Amino acid sequence: MTFISALHLIDCSFQGGFGVAKNLCSWAVDGKNCTVNEYVNSTLRAFHSAKKPIGLCCISPVLAAKVFPGCEVTVGQDKNIDGRFPDAETASAIAELGCKHICKDVSESHVDKANKIVTTCAFMCKAPLHEIFDGIGTMVEEVLKLA
Repeated sequence: MTFISALHLIDCSFQGGFGVAKNLCSWAVDGKNCTVNEYVNSTLRAFHSAKKPIGLCCISPVLAAKVFPGCEVTVGQDKNIDGRFPDAETASAIAELGCKHICKDVSESHVDKANKIVTTCAFMCKAPLHEIFDGIGTMVEEVLKLA
């Protein structure tokens, strides 16, 4: 299924991981100056304009930060608390893009109701799998509530 053919679905969700930062955009190399893959960009914009919910976890909230200036997302914390958030500087890069980073724990998600974007930090936090699972679960629950 291509990104565009997925538009009939009720929501759009992107997993995270290095593949997102390297293949769906150029964040891994360019940080906040990245470009977003044209199909990813158009899919996100189509879901947003159709007022369909978007779920993003791990590093993928940077896609929303790049595509939707002014949106609210989380990638966890903005400080490396107890060594659990080694990529905390991502939060400041999101803010530099004109978006609001919301600090959340790994078991939580954030809902940007105005943009229908739900985010959670997942593996951006060094945490036990069950805590990451809980956070992704809250993201899924919130996306379904918005659907």
